[in-house]
Amino acid sequence: MRVGEGAAAVFVLNEERGVYIELLERCRLGEADAFDELVLRYQNPVYNLAYRLLGSHDAARDVVRDTFVRAYRGMQDFPEDARVHTWLYSIAGNLARNVMRDMDGERGVSEKRISVEDEDLLQDAIEQLPGHARIVFVLSTFEGLRYEEIAEAVGCPRGTVKSRMNQARTLLGDMLSPHGVV
Repeated sequence: MRVGEGAAAVFVLNEERGVYIELLERCRLGEADAFDELVLRYQNPVYNLAYRLLGSHDAARDVVRDTFVRAYRGMQDFPEDARVHTWLYSIAGNLARNVMRDMDGERGVSEKRISVEDEDLLQDAIEQLPGHARIVFVLSTFEGLRYEEIAEAVGCPRGTVKSRMNQARTLLGDMLSPHGVV
C-alpha cells in the first residue's frame, strides 16, 4: 500500500456513508424517488442473502418484497448509527428465519435433494444448517460482512457470531466431505 492510500479509502467510505445518510433522510421526508433509489441499490444483495438462506427463488423474492415494505414502514425508526445494509440484512434475516421455520415444518429430510454438482451440494448443505448458523455463514461467506457487522445485523454478541460460524463450518464439512466437496 502506498502512502495516502489508506486515507483515500477512509475518505471514500465516509463519503459513501454520507451519501447513504442523505438518501435515508430523503426517504424519511417521503421522497418516493429516494426510496426507489434505496431499493435499486440494495435489492440484489438482499435477494442474494434470502436465496442463500432459503434456496428458493420464489421465497427469496417474497422476502425481498417484504423487507422493503418493512423498511419503508420503519424508516422513521432507522437507528442513526446503523449501516443501511446491516439494517436491511437484519430485516431480511428475520423474515427468512420465519420462512425457514415454515419450510422446515412442511418438508421432511427425505424431500431434500442431493445433487452431483458441487454448487447444488453446497446449497443443499446450507439449507440443512440450523437457522442461526445458516444466517451467520451466509452473511460472512456470500455477503462479505465482518463479524461485528453480522453481530449488529442479527442482534447478538460478536463471540456468538464466531461460535455460530464455527458450528456452520463444522456441520458443512461433515455434510460435504462424504461427497468429496470440502
